[in-house]
Amino acid sequence: MLSNLQVFEYEAFPQDWAYIQNGLGNAYSDRILGNRGNNLELAISAYKSALLVYNPEDFPQEWVITQMNLGNAYRKRIKGDVSENLELAISAQEKALLVGTKEAFPQYWAAIHNNLGAAYLHRIRGEKSENLEKSIVCHEQASQVFTREAFPQEWAENQMNFGNAYKSRIRGQQSENLSKAIHIFQEILKIFTRSAFPYYHIATLLNLGITYKVQGLVYKVRSSHYTPVEEAILRWKQITSIASLEHAYKTFEQALDTVEYLRGEITSGDEAKRKLNEEWHDLYIIMVEVCLELGRYQDAIEYADRSKARNLTELIATRDAYPGGDIPAKVRQRLQQLRQAISEEDLRLKQDPNPDYTHINQLREEFQTNYPYKPLKFSDIQSLVDDETVILEWYVLDDKFLTFTVTNQNLNLWTSSEEDLDKLIDWTNAYLHDYRNNKTQWQNQLPQRLEQLAQILHLDEILQNLREKFPNCKKLILIPHRFLHLFPLHALPVHLPSSPLSPLGRGARHREGQTLQELFPKGVNYAPNCQVLQQAQKRINQRPDFNQLFAIQNPTQDLQFTDIEVAAIQSLFNPHHILESEAAEKAAILDGDNLKNAHCTHFSCHGYFNFEDALKSALILAKSEFTPPPPSEDQSRYIPLRNGKLLDLSKCLTIEDILRLDLSNCRLVTLSACETGITDFTSTSDEYIGLPSGFILAGSPNVVCSLWAVNDLSTALLMIRFYQNVKQGETVPLALKHAQIWLRDVTVEALQVWSKPILAVLDSFSQEEFRSRLSKMDSRSKPFALPYYWAGFCAIGA
Repeated sequence: MLSNLQVFEYEAFPQDWAYIQNGLGNAYSDRILGNRGNNLELAISAYKSALLVYNPEDFPQEWVITQMNLGNAYRKRIKGDVSENLELAISAQEKALLVGTKEAFPQYWAAIHNNLGAAYLHRIRGEKSENLEKSIVCHEQASQVFTREAFPQEWAENQMNFGNAYKSRIRGQQSENLSKAIHIFQEILKIFTRSAFPYYHIATLLNLGITYKVQGLVYKVRSSHYTPVEEAILRWKQITSIASLEHAYKTFEQALDTVEYLRGEITSGDEAKRKLNEEWHDLYIIMVEVCLELGRYQDAIEYADRSKARNLTELIATRDAYPGGDIPAKVRQRLQQLRQAISEEDLRLKQDPNPDYTHINQLREEFQTNYPYKPLKFSDIQSLVDDETVILEWYVLDDKFLTFTVTNQNLNLWTSSEEDLDKLIDWTNAYLHDYRNNKTQWQNQLPQRLEQLAQILHLDEILQNLREKFPNCKKLILIPHRFLHLFPLHALPVHLPSSPLSPLGRGARHREGQTLQELFPKGVNYAPNCQVLQQAQKRINQRPDFNQLFAIQNPTQDLQFTDIEVAAIQSLFNPHHILESEAAEKAAILDGDNLKNAHCTHFSCHGYFNFEDALKSALILAKSEFTPPPPSEDQSRYIPLRNGKLLDLSKCLTIEDILRLDLSNCRLVTLSACETGITDFTSTSDEYIGLPSGFILAGSPNVVCSLWAVNDLSTALLMIRFYQNVKQGETVPLALKHAQIWLRDVTVEALQVWSKPILAVLDSFSQEEFRSRLSKMDSRSKPFALPYYWAGFCAIGA
């Protein structure tokens, strides 16, 4: 379409140019790929351009259509002031009505009223109750033309907004309004069936489920001092409440099942699936809320966990479902054939005046049966922990956050207040603001901030409850949600009263100022969700060997202690293959079998997390930085750095490159670099997009990575100690825990003693460099006691 604009220029072919502009606006408005906010801005711009040609006198029909489209784009607009956008939407639709009258253009007249009703439904300015009444009137008018018999799809779309208006209506009896809304949505489902209109089917189920939920909460009774008659009435209301919430549960269950069907039919790639997750993520949130109201805590954690890292989980399940990590060719071919057949049958049915959905339903059923991904049940989640292990899993809702505690004996749920969530969001914003704008202040305030975070999360309260109910707990698995992935939860301070029978005290004596990981003798590790944890546990059990090392060493040649780090680590492995400085190019990493055969892969280099586009995050390799201007016309591959240089992503190891690696022999990937553990916290669907997910998908059961820009010397010391611990037989989480505690507590004098055998394997220059740095410190001091130096790395996986 853009190429057509080069042929049909405004001056020579204004009518054709305007037609293309309107079509371009429609394409951007409906576009799935790319940034939704930017797409809508491009759509608005295109519609405005079309209106430069279209006017009410010469092109009345085209003008009405474009005004309608412009109004809808303003109503959906993400950028700018929401209230102002809705006013612009209403204004555009009212302009369209001036020409799009019922007599001249009855269908457009009805569509405009449907659009106006949707805008008034969400309008911020004016009185809410009055806006909702206007919305209802608009949809009643649209119904004069959009009848069920003549325009079934348009009737259903108008009824959808009509139902939402009654669901939110303030005037009249709420119970009557909700009952009317429920009836409307139930009638819509007779048109918007799962087979014929799966997207509309989900939307209708979502609205119906929300209405059931609201109805259930209206009737819910929480007090107990009533007369017998009142008691009878309240018992009826309580029964009605439970029945409504049960209806909500079943409705959301159907909706989420349909979302799974849609995911399976997507052929345009992972980004389209991620957008689908974001579009329908509210379904999971509301389903979890309904589960809580019904007391179905096991169902709540199932849906909460299922909503996390959905794409990553599916891709790992597909890779690991069969021996060798790949779906057999026959199965893969059949799945592709089914996708294609479903797509073709769907297009045919849309053109068939009397569609029969039997065949497409059979195709969808076969696809679902053969697809490797299957969601976990609570029994599967509970099987991931033994009698010494506990899972803490967080889930952030709109008005609170949840903390699930899972043991092999029971499930416990802690629920925050809305004030707690507000504090958590404020804390997160302050933390990220200082990290990105004032690193010194962020570093100095980190100890106090971690103390505050522990209090906001009510960590002591949750741990005390765990201590009382689970007396043998020795290992902890943390599963954060959204922005909680960014923080060193393992390093949060805890203040539990001493107890000789403490489950968290056996093997780890309590002391004031102790951190979370010190309460667990077998360490703390993280996971994106329980399904990824399950796959990691399977992998680690299948890979007993740990002697071959592949390492990247200081590719940019500006890390002072990286060479010492890698030299010390490689002495612990045989064989080892090291790519040093300029040799550490992308091609050298990807060529050959050294990486594929390695049991341990270690990257000692710079890392880069792109906060604007997480998929462009990368490990920086040799010859990837240069001074502007870029030598290529492809500007998208270049990222500006703070040092004024440009980063050539084509010469870095990006997430996209990592996803294509084969790490089927690997037990551990260590990313000894800055910001390698940060994930895309802006994703509402918690897709866990970052370097760790890339290496997990590539096949590694364990990834050690950093949550911030780390210090060169402290990182080198931490890594050397960590590998010493691992090679002595400790698990990855335990080895990292012991290394971090050691680094925090070690004195300069003790470092000098510890480093003697390490220095023996280094060259004279490296020895002198290390001794020189230590000589400038007070021998009795603990130079790395602050969390900034030791807490930044975390262990993700098994």
